[in-house]
Amino acid sequence: MANISQDSPRAEGTRTETLTLADRNQFEDPDAGRRLGLNWLSRSQWMHRRVDTLELIDAEIVRCKIGFHFTIPSNGVILEGSTGQRQSVVPLMLLDKAKLSYRFCMRDSEGHTLPRLRSKECAALEFNFLNAITEAIIGEAIPQTPWLPGLPDGLTSAFRRITTSTIRDGETTYNLMRSTPWGLRDEQHDLLFGESSNPASEFFRLSVKVLTECHMLCALVPGEPDSECMVKITSDTAHDWFLDRGKLWRGIPRRLGWVPLEFRIQPPVGDPRSYHCEFWTPSGVEIDSRSPGLTPALPKAHFGFLSKHGFHLAAHDFSNRQAYTLVLQLRSELTGWLSATLATCLVVLALLWVGRAKSPELVDAKNSTDALSGTPLNLTVLLTTIFLAVGAASITVLARSSSKTHALEDKILAALRGVSWCIPIVCFSAVLILFCVNSSERMKLGFLVLLLIQCAIFVLLILPSYIRRITNPGHRVTDARREATYSPGLSSDE
Repeated sequence: MANISQDSPRAEGTRTETLTLADRNQFEDPDAGRRLGLNWLSRSQWMHRRVDTLELIDAEIVRCKIGFHFTIPSNGVILEGSTGQRQSVVPLMLLDKAKLSYRFCMRDSEGHTLPRLRSKECAALEFNFLNAITEAIIGEAIPQTPWLPGLPDGLTSAFRRITTSTIRDGETTYNLMRSTPWGLRDEQHDLLFGESSNPASEFFRLSVKVLTECHMLCALVPGEPDSECMVKITSDTAHDWFLDRGKLWRGIPRRLGWVPLEFRIQPPVGDPRSYHCEFWTPSGVEIDSRSPGLTPALPKAHFGFLSKHGFHLAAHDFSNRQAYTLVLQLRSELTGWLSATLATCLVVLALLWVGRAKSPELVDAKNSTDALSGTPLNLTVLLTTIFLAVGAASITVLARSSSKTHALEDKILAALRGVSWCIPIVCFSAVLILFCVNSSERMKLGFLVLLLIQCAIFVLLILPSYIRRITNPGHRVTDARREATYSPGLSSDE
């Protein structure tokens, strides 16, 4: 989701009466787009509370449950059907075009399904809103551009294209729009495409960028203006945990468990008067206590709590000038199977060291026909048996460790388990050396290579736990608990 700055130029003389539309075809009315846009910009005045609950359904799907508590704006748009039923059009949030939502469901406080505007209708509202703010900034109607092929109506044609197409790169679209000759006077061009220090120019840039990448979600609420309502939205969104596919080597530390996964979102904290966010992880996946949480620093009137498998944030009176980002670091608990795997790894290291040290005796026992050389022969049989037993035991441990309760934990541990599967391979390779090699020098070399490989496996397995021990502060976040104790909390009228 994205956010449009609320430090926007307000249209003077905004009417407070509602606009009633007889059918859906009237959403092309320019006044409807202007009103819905102004309602969206002033949402902190009529939206009281928003609660986001995020749950990890599987390794790629995040379920988001959003609850809105608001008062229907008095200067909004009402759709009046043929049966006389009146529905208020309320802009609730922005939907990212690049992230498709699955199982989208919108209901009222009683559980009844609420309809929403179609993409074509939302595009018409967004198009008229961009036209309205552009004409308000330049002070006159948008000029025509017959010299531009495909864009004869000037910026109006460009707005129609970005709101109805699947263009998703807002910054590139804005830069291309900025470099196109639209027939504007120099002072108009400076007002529209000037420096970011100009509030009007920055607002226009953000509007173009956001409405290029997002669609506005407008709910049809069966209520009259100035009445309080609650809307609950549930949607599943695909989330890619490994975004560095272009350079796979950058993702190796994360895949091996040395670096936790990052879950990063931009909560719309400036939308309502108070904002709540809950994030829950499944069994086997925990939240790193070093997670920075919400950045930049929260305002004073807030409290947050970070536990092993959950994070809760409640706050109000956010600064509209800040862009807040919630960053949580997730990692596997690394319990049970890893301890057994490390113990097996140490046993294999000891066996390989014994095999390398006893290589001359083992080779002599294999090549000798003297019955008195039974002791080394017994050692050969013993080492072979132990290698086979340890290899089978490691396979059993790894096979049981792969049947976890949540797919995300399997995804986090995929590379680490891949390293662990090298242990039985080393065991069976040692057995082949014992059976096939008849030269002490070659046997020593073979066991030395396996010993080095096993040391590398041990280091790769032990590093995640070692990194946690030296970087973990040793306690859960307690500052948030202390602040929760002394925080005034949320006032009852919110």
